[in-house]
Amino acid sequence: MSKFNRRQFLHTSAGFAGSVAVMSAFGRPAFAQDTAVRHFWWGNPERDKRTFAVIDIYNGKTPGVVVSGETLGFADYFTKLTTQIAGGNMPDVIQQGYGVLFEYIANGAVVPLDDYVGKSLDISKMDQSAIDAGTVGGKFYALSIGANSHMAVFNTRLFEEAGVKPGETFDPFAYTYDELKEFAAAIKEATGVAGTDDNTADYQNFSDFTVQKGANLYNEDGSYGPTQEIVEEYWSTWAGIRDAGGTPPGPESAALAGVAELSQLGVVTGKSAMSYLWSNQLVGVQGLMQDVLGAAVYPNTPAMIPGSVIQPSQFVCLTRDSGNPEAATAYMSAFVNDLDMTAVLGLERGIPSNSEVRAALEPNLSPAEKVSVEFFDRIQGKTAPLTAPPPSGSAEVEQTFERLAVSVLLGERSIPEVATDFLNQAKAILARA
Repeated sequence: MSKFNRRQFLHTSAGFAGSVAVMSAFGRPAFAQDTAVRHFWWGNPERDKRTFAVIDIYNGKTPGVVVSGETLGFADYFTKLTTQIAGGNMPDVIQQGYGVLFEYIANGAVVPLDDYVGKSLDISKMDQSAIDAGTVGGKFYALSIGANSHMAVFNTRLFEEAGVKPGETFDPFAYTYDELKEFAAAIKEATGVAGTDDNTADYQNFSDFTVQKGANLYNEDGSYGPTQEIVEEYWSTWAGIRDAGGTPPGPESAALAGVAELSQLGVVTGKSAMSYLWSNQLVGVQGLMQDVLGAAVYPNTPAMIPGSVIQPSQFVCLTRDSGNPEAATAYMSAFVNDLDMTAVLGLERGIPSNSEVRAALEPNLSPAEKVSVEFFDRIQGKTAPLTAPPPSGSAEVEQTFERLAVSVLLGERSIPEVATDFLNQAKAILARA
């Protein structure tokens, strides 16, 4: 991204940022001239614009410090980070997700923040739940930059055309897979558009389903939680929705297995009326569409046991390779506390964990952001407890699930056969991790 584009975005957002009183949550420390801080994150065009803009704000407020930004798409981010870890040249500040945090703590790639709290790092206004989520083994490693949960988004125009009315014929916060099959097929019949994406290869949905069935994705000893019956039932459930005409054809869905780009979601491409994502992605997806999106929880089993959790959408972490940890943590602190910077960041990475920031943002929320905040209000008390980060090897297990689910979508092997194969591979991966 060019410097011109980053500056251009900053100018267009100046009115929004200027509506918030210019202040900082802490007195900015003085640093030696030309202290360099590198910040690396996975992003998309919207996230990158906002992040480069706040880097400009911070550099303008903090003489002697030059923060530079580096960004890649999600699919390439962790590959590049692995190379940097091996080479001993990680950036000072990296973005992390809850699901992989444990692995980076275990291999020493990120370091505790405790020594900087109350000094260069201010967490005094952060929600305790966010602090707890970033604490592993009694040490504070990760600074939450937004709360997040699983969300289904739906095209309100297509739902209306099919007579599927939220709050009347469809409860966005309490509906079953059987109800999804019924209204997804009805949407296809009325509009010619499949009612829902096919989540056969969606590991997020599978993890929720596992909890809804009374199991854990990973047990306390690090072993795998889903049983043969759970895996078979999950894939059979989606096969039933697919056979009813509620999803795109299996080969179309198979081609998208593991694809993380928002532009490929069914609601964006027009291939379906409902897609599934993390709630912090709603704003980005709405920016790719003209039709208005609504928000819903993931479908549930008849027992209506909560499966999704509320967790930090992303963290920022200090790496072991940082040459300027005080400057890096001061920048991290501003990233979550400075009202000028957070005004530009908005809710793109999730609901802020700082109460003052939430209050300052509220009057200026876009329609999509208001949908996101309302969704969070509605799911309070309807989510599962946040569990410990997954063990080492969990990323490979997820990739294996996606790969084998493709054979289900293509009808190459029976569901029981693929389920057995998957569980055997998952257990072997975790045993050697």
